Amino acid sequence: MGRSQSFPAGQEPDRREQIQAEIEARIRKLERSTITGLVGMIVFLLVSLGAYYQFAMFPELSEEAWQILGAPPPVEMISLALVVYAFSGIILILGRMANDRGGYRGLMHAGFFTGFYTFYHLSGGLPDNFWATFFAGLSVLGLENYLLWMRTNSAILREKAELERLLKKANWLEQTQSQD
Repeated sequence: MGRSQSFPAGQEPDRREQIQAEIEARIRKLERSTITGLVGMIVFLLVSLGAYYQFAMFPELSEEAWQILGAPPPVEMISLALVVYAFSGIILILGRMANDRGGYRGLMHAGFFTGFYTFYHLSGGLPDNFWATFFAGLSVLGLENYLLWMRTNSAILREKAELERLLKKANWLEQTQSQD
């Protein structure tokens, strides 16, 4: 990005084609990087689907498992943790958006919201708190995916501008050399 190249006579077209191929490869890599965001959202939606059906696809916990786990936390504490996590997650994402720092954390958020679904399920409060958890997760992951999309598109635009600049320079050089 922003690289200015000058070439010795005779090596110009090969080096230009190499640089063009490198830029095009970076663009393809950036386009593929948005798949990570989709994976995080799909994981969250699949877990949410399981939570909506009260995790009926899993067997009930045995009495021995309950003894090992101990008593589940109260629903009010889980709700408080959910609110704190969702708001702090949103604030941190907005901070990363403003400062243009940090990487994609959608899979981590999907894992945390899976934990909230699990705690609500174990405490018996999932039916009453499913939609709150779902919309909090959708908000955090939606904002995280928007940040990923925004950064990726910005980087793609920079790479395309660099490619266009390179091609214009190559055309100009070809025109000036053909006039000589």
